Amino acid sequence: MPEKRTVRLEDHYLAGPFAKHWTVYVGESDVYEITRGPGKPSSASSSGKCGSKMYINEARDGRPTRRSWARSGNAMTLVGSTFKTDDEIAAFNRNWLSSNTEYELLDTNCQTYAQELCQFLVGGAFQMPNLPQVGTDAWASGPGATSTGTGPIRSARATVGKAGAQWKSLGVEAEGPCAAASASNDIKNGNFGAFSEASVGRAEVKGPLGVRARVEPNLDTGLGVQGGQLKAKVLGFGFSLGGGGIGISTPLGGLGFGNSGK
Repeated sequence: MPEKRTVRLEDHYLAGPFAKHWTVYVGESDVYEITRGPGKPSSASSSGKCGSKMYINEARDGRPTRRSWARSGNAMTLVGSTFKTDDEIAAFNRNWLSSNTEYELLDTNCQTYAQELCQFLVGGAFQMPNLPQVGTDAWASGPGATSTGTGPIRSARATVGKAGAQWKSLGVEAEGPCAAASASNDIKNGNFGAFSEASVGRAEVKGPLGVRARVEPNLDTGLGVQGGQLKAKVLGFGFSLGGGGIGISTPLGGLGFGNSGK
């Protein structure tokens, strides 16, 4: 049986909270990210176009590079877990590159790739820390569950499904009832504390500059740091601060700005 591995997302800040590069980590050290080619940075030119083919890890064979922790000043967020093998991931990457050949800042970019890869890896229970900043994409998943029982982050999450869409800097997502719990001691990657989530459903909208609002009847409770953000919540009331964003939560929903989680 294939090995069960964690799936994590790294935020790499290119220009404060308003320009981020997303990198996906599978297991302890397998890294997948969009680049513009061998030796080229992953960010686009001022026109938003790369002018050459997109690459994954500076190659087109879909294989991972290796790195064990987030780059200096960055943090990781747990997305879920996967049983996908390296060969299955490589096949996904080759198919993705054949359909998405050129970097387009407002359409197909590193965040588009990272979100689609995470959904492929984790399935219905995949949970990104935020909607993409920019891009053009749509996604949907049915009921799912995911858990991690080893390493510095222990978590479990179950959902009845979600659907979302992104057009340029505007994004929407809706999710049915879900529940989650986590405990972490991964300080070097920006995670420490314990959290529980219980929601009867969520409807979220995101606009330019990371301004976001959500309606979500919930009883979320927890204290600690997730993805580099300080978070404190009691029965839905609370806040998140740091990592380039700020958010306020209530038992009926919340508001956020920048790189703010829920």
